[in-house]
Amino acid sequence: MTKKNNFYVIGGQYESYCYGGAHTLIGAKRMANRNQEYWDNWQGWHTPAIYYAEDTEPCNNFYGVGRCPKDGALSVSAMEKMNKSLSK
Repeated sequence: MTKKNNFYVIGGQYESYCYGGAHTLIGAKRMANRNQEYWDNWQGWHTPAIYYAEDTEPCNNFYGVGRCPKDGALSVSAMEKMNKSLSK
């Protein structure tokens, strides 16, 4: 029995790069922290974003075939912040 990925870790400064999927949020957070990216133009270190699996789609860019966020998709952290501000 294979486990379904519920979350995907996606980063990239200019194009989306999928670091992989995880079935738990804590697993996705660990993966994101392991794959911090150094962005050029003095922007420094960035942690890739975590997206729900249903908010991603297969894509093909210069990194190859991977997964990218759908148009208008929000990362998990952005959705949590939005939900907190709405509940006040």
